[in-house]
Amino acid sequence: MTRGIPVRLDQDIVEAIDTLVSLGIYKSRSEALRELIKEGLRNLNWIIKVNKAVESLFEIERRTGKIPIELDGELKRFLEERRRS
Repeated sequence: MTRGIPVRLDQDIVEAIDTLVSLGIYKSRSEALRELIKEGLRNLNWIIKVNKAVESLFEIERRTGKIPIELDGELKRFLEERRRS
């Protein structure tokens, strides 16, 4: 079941959506908004999963007093240099 909801958008967002429709990427504003919202929610779900994983790592560090992941190579050097700045 689909439901209509009123929404207010900034002019630049409406223009971007209209561009997508005029290019034929979407058939209508409604279709564009539906698909863009779905994509945003998929990204949000990924962000939530990453956040939970990071929180788990912090919890392990709090419990054990040790960082649960050992970094090496370029990433380790980058982080060390960043700490010096």
